Amino acid sequence: MIDPGLHARKAYVRLEVARGITLIDFDGPGLAVLGATAEVIHGSVPYDCPQRWSAALHAHPARVDGIAYSARHDPHEICYALFDRAAVAIREKERILDLDADWFWALADVYAVARSP
Repeated sequence: MIDPGLHARKAYVRLEVARGITLIDFDGPGLAVLGATAEVIHGSVPYDCPQRWSAALHAHPARVDGIAYSARHDPHEICYALFDRAAVAIREKERILDLDADWFWALADVYAVARSP
């Protein structure tokens, strides 16, 4: 259930990549190459293990811009965690403040999410 107050405070933001960025692939064989398991990206709250890995990758001499990983609630979707150093490579292209729209509720239906009363 989506709380109406939370829903009203959120926005859909489309980003544009202004320059090439380098991401570490934490999906599929990328985990094994790094000697990790899915626990790294799907650990439980308070996310100590994922945060330690993220800090180590951020500090790595390769200076990557972030991490690509499978979504916890839908492993068919890829999420991107961008480090602060990637900020110069990302621009906001569009911001939609009103999420009470057909496209949003169609997506919510895919995940069986509804508006709370």
